[in-house]
Amino acid sequence: MASWSPSAAVAAAARSQDAWDCLLPGPPSRSNGGSADCSPSGLVAYGAGSCVVVADPRSMQLVCVLAMPPSAAASAHASLAPFVTAVRWTPQPLLRDLSSYDDPSTSHLRLAVGDRQGRIAIWDLRSRQIILWLDHDAASSSATSTRLGIQDLCWIRSDSWLLAAIHGPSLLALWDAASGRCLWKYDASPEYLSCIRRDPFDSRHFCTLSLRGFLLSVIALGGGDGGDVSLQELRIAGMTGSSFDLQKLEKESSSGSASSSPPALALFPLFFARLCFSPIWRHILLITFPKELIVFDLQYGTTLSSSPLPRGCSKFMNLMPDPDLDLLYCVHLDGKLSIWKRKE
Repeated sequence: MASWSPSAAVAAAARSQDAWDCLLPGPPSRSNGGSADCSPSGLVAYGAGSCVVVADPRSMQLVCVLAMPPSAAASAHASLAPFVTAVRWTPQPLLRDLSSYDDPSTSHLRLAVGDRQGRIAIWDLRSRQIILWLDHDAASSSATSTRLGIQDLCWIRSDSWLLAAIHGPSLLALWDAASGRCLWKYDASPEYLSCIRRDPFDSRHFCTLSLRGFLLSVIALGGGDGGDVSLQELRIAGMTGSSFDLQKLEKESSSGSASSSPPALALFPLFFARLCFSPIWRHILLITFPKELIVFDLQYGTTLSSSPLPRGCSKFMNLMPDPDLDLLYCVHLDGKLSIWKRKE
């Protein structure tokens, strides 16, 4: 009779891992909200249904598929599929050797993943395991609390593993991804928070933008509790056309109240407000609403310019600055790409 040896156990584990590697991802859907991120080393991660797909665009190979497990909560919210709604790599330069077996506690191949059930999972890519859960709703004392789906994520102060997250339509939270503690919270009701971006000139600083043009500038002064956060509230001027569209959508929406739990991407899936920091000019924000492209000066708290959507162009969906040239790439709802250059 054959005995069960350690080598046989290793072989069985390898077969199980091979079966996991054969999982083929489905296509992304609108429920994923365009969640995607590129690591400093070039690995692309994006949400596809309830999974995160990691691919290497240089070799055009699929690296792995990470499936978000279903919620263990015995509630009506657990019936919602854990669609991935936000994906963010850790900001450290990552090694490209995916075959090394480092201790997960020291690995830098980490990925923060948020889902529509309001959970945030910190994945270790090498071990393909969730090493930490960040769940604001699970920590709530109310048994009937609604699930605040994740709208966006952003790593802050990578030296201390701080992660900023938008929960539901209006709650901004700062998490310690080392201990799993929520360090600070800010309720922006009745705003619909849309995105978070970190300042390339100061990793302590990040900004959050709402669909109505409310801008929150936050500096995490330390790794402690709320007293170590500096906050400035601003308002973006120059978005008249988009404001009318949002008012119309709010009237038509049956969930038009910001007190409801779905985030902005679920309430208004075709209305996008996005910002990015200029990688060349300090204190300068580049902002798109569906019908406007705005340049905003954080230092003086004022709009420098507002350009309407060119005639014949579909509404703005997202934007990305060129890291080397003074150019801005904008994606439109019809799938087209426009390139903008600053006037001399």
